[in-house]
Amino acid sequence: MNLNPFFLLSFLTFLFSGILNASPTNNNGIDVLNYHVFLEPDLNKKEVKGCVLIKFKADRKNDKVIFDSGNLKVTNFKGKGVKGFEQKENKVFISLDKNTANEYEVELFYEGKPEKGIVFLSSPQQIYTVYYTSEWMICNTSPDDRASLKIDLLVPNQFRAIASGNLINKQTQGDNKTLYSWNQDYETPTYTYGFAMGSFHEYKDQYHDISLNYYSHKHTSQELELIFKNTEDMLSFFELKSGVQYPQGSYTQLIMGNHYQEMSGFAVLKESYGELVLTDSSEANLISHELAHQWWGNMVTCKSWNHFWLNEGFATFMSAAYNEHRFGRKKYQENIDAYFNVYDKIRKKGADKPLVFPDWTNPTKDDRNLVYFKGAYVLHLLRKELGDEPFWKGIKFFTQKFYEKSVTTEDFQYAMEKSSKRDLKAFFNIWIY
Repeated sequence: MNLNPFFLLSFLTFLFSGILNASPTNNNGIDVLNYHVFLEPDLNKKEVKGCVLIKFKADRKNDKVIFDSGNLKVTNFKGKGVKGFEQKENKVFISLDKNTANEYEVELFYEGKPEKGIVFLSSPQQIYTVYYTSEWMICNTSPDDRASLKIDLLVPNQFRAIASGNLINKQTQGDNKTLYSWNQDYETPTYTYGFAMGSFHEYKDQYHDISLNYYSHKHTSQELELIFKNTEDMLSFFELKSGVQYPQGSYTQLIMGNHYQEMSGFAVLKESYGELVLTDSSEANLISHELAHQWWGNMVTCKSWNHFWLNEGFATFMSAAYNEHRFGRKKYQENIDAYFNVYDKIRKKGADKPLVFPDWTNPTKDDRNLVYFKGAYVLHLLRKELGDEPFWKGIKFFTQKFYEKSVTTEDFQYAMEKSSKRDLKAFFNIWIY
């Protein structure tokens, strides 16, 4: 079965049409160290209430810092080194005490009815997050502000809950509810945070010391085993190509809803995608795409959305590279040809743009397709330009050097030039800048 790019294209329109329509950065001299969020979602009312404790550093010259609050309403606050707050235009302005050292804490209590960022499903009853993290926890949405995370989630007893981080506690509460607690001790940007809940069939597997968990309401345990049977091999492949081990003690994949979404430590895949994989076991691009983000995107992250192709072009290319490893060169070339065809249609109608965008606040569908498919095709061309050994050596050097960091395209160019000992200025000027 030749790759049909529809299954990648179908989730582009939603994923980034809103998150990147916000201001490109909101750093304003702030460095969040840790978020600790408590959240109680109400599936029937489609609303949330909770609180988040934010530990952060700020420049001493600042008298206030800004956090994104989406459609949430702050009802109260307390903290150390903070004097008050004001909320307007989906942001919370925190006034700082200048007599305090540059480390602060603020705890914000809030409630709201998210218009996006959380999908509430009625049949079957399920909830999952889709980017827009500020719609369910107040945070700094800048991709270059990375922080560790603790999540406490209070859910009805009949539901299973999954979230970013390692599950550290599960405790029955009153009113037929269970409190789940997760901890992620390494830093990622807030758009990678997420959770899901519902009633599921499950299949569990193991890759070395990593627990692999697969869930679906629709598919049986036996079907889940077949759908995700290549996950162990994918983990091994990406560890080899990146030179970095998968960072967490578990990786979870859920088939639910109508979206594709990578999050830190787990991924949500559209319910109909399971049927596609059961029909053709070689149609694994979206499983490998979302898993690749655990390295390229979550751990090596574009510093601003202008360099977004470093997230999505990489994950799209890596899914083709995995197919080459698993199914052979013909499958890889089918993928690359499909990527090129999407890009070529955009080019022929005069809508081609550099991969480093001067502005990414209102991307079109074509812009998003360029980031994914032109980005992947350009990585293929760079592989041809350098040859396999220098190319993969450069990918490994880039990933290892900038792991747990935010990067620009210049960082990628530097890594590939230093590793290959080649001047790639002409190539980058033609195909990227």
